[in-house]
Amino acid sequence: MSVLPATPAVLSGVDAVLLALTRDAVGTTVAVTTGPLDRPVAGTRLNWFLYRIAPAVALMNMESPQTGWTTRPGRPPLALTLHYLLSADPGELTPVGNEMAAAHAALTATMMVLHERPVLSPDTVVSAAPRLTVADVTAELDGLVEPLRITMDPVPLETVTGLWGAGTKSLRVSVAYQVSLVTVASPVPFAPGPRVQEAVASVTPSVGPHVGGVTPATLSFGRPATVLVTGLGETIEVTLSRSTGDPDDPTDGRPDPATTHSTGPWHLTAVPTPDGLRVEVPNRLLVPGRRVVTVTTIANGLPAGADSGPVTVAPAVLSAPGPLRSGQSVVLDVAHALPAGRVGFGGLAVPYTPVTPSAVLQVSVAVPSGVATYAGRTVAASLESGTVSGPPTPLAVAG
Repeated sequence: MSVLPATPAVLSGVDAVLLALTRDAVGTTVAVTTGPLDRPVAGTRLNWFLYRIAPAVALMNMESPQTGWTTRPGRPPLALTLHYLLSADPGELTPVGNEMAAAHAALTATMMVLHERPVLSPDTVVSAAPRLTVADVTAELDGLVEPLRITMDPVPLETVTGLWGAGTKSLRVSVAYQVSLVTVASPVPFAPGPRVQEAVASVTPSVGPHVGGVTPATLSFGRPATVLVTGLGETIEVTLSRSTGDPDDPTDGRPDPATTHSTGPWHLTAVPTPDGLRVEVPNRLLVPGRRVVTVTTIANGLPAGADSGPVTVAPAVLSAPGPLRSGQSVVLDVAHALPAGRVGFGGLAVPYTPVTPSAVLQVSVAVPSGVATYAGRTVAASLESGTVSGPPTPLAVAG
């Protein structure tokens, strides 16, 4: 199987046109063939033999006039000049010994037709009965750059005798012709490259944002924080850096979220406040640790200044199913938890076990007996994952 799509049979199309012209000139009494010179025949015939294919130099390094300029190095078609030998073969010796008369008459008639019709466009008539044009005879020449031009080629006698000498039959009277311009269009569709990029400048009435910090300095899911920032433009973008272990984000604009994974930062929803911008963590499965919050001013769709500040994503206890009881095993809803860690109840730390290890959204933990001292009140529960401890969450303790 070819690595390229099927190409038009242009050479066969040229053969078909030459055969139609020759048959129209000689009628039905003389055979018309194509192919090698030394094949046996019965009776008089004319034979077209394509013996050489040469490049058409004029079109080797230029675009096709039909399509115009499409690529920097050019995309020229395969441009060829075909060299044919038209031979008159009288066949076997006749009883009267004048077998050449019919061959010479057929050759003369064909040369005259080619002399009168040297330029063949798709609508040129090549057969009178029935009336056929080039387009009727073959569809393989529809993509030619210009009409076919058939000219007699005064090749040296040595060339003709050398061609006949390669076969097993005796020399026959022959005339050489050139057929041009024959072009073969590429079967591969042209795919233009990306547009040349242009420099675009944007002007904004600000030197850009200046981030003074984040308060509180730890971010957790469901706990808004304020980015202290000045110098904001009309359009801003707030992002949080991505860390190894973060979940995929199917809303980040990737063309195929099912097969590719997020690599860019998290985009935070920002609400203006008197001090700056109020933001929230977009996903409770972000891994805990140090990150960077970046505020970028956008002007005409382009970044026009940015500043960053450090922040820590901290694990947190979100809720409990009910009041805690000393010694009870309880399942807590959590955020930013790793598979291993501890829960602190008023300073009493106990290890937890993930309920769903693949995505730690809940953990199971045994409430320490010391929580009984908080009966009827609340105890501050905090989560520790890795080396990061989160903010306290008040949980009710049974009375």
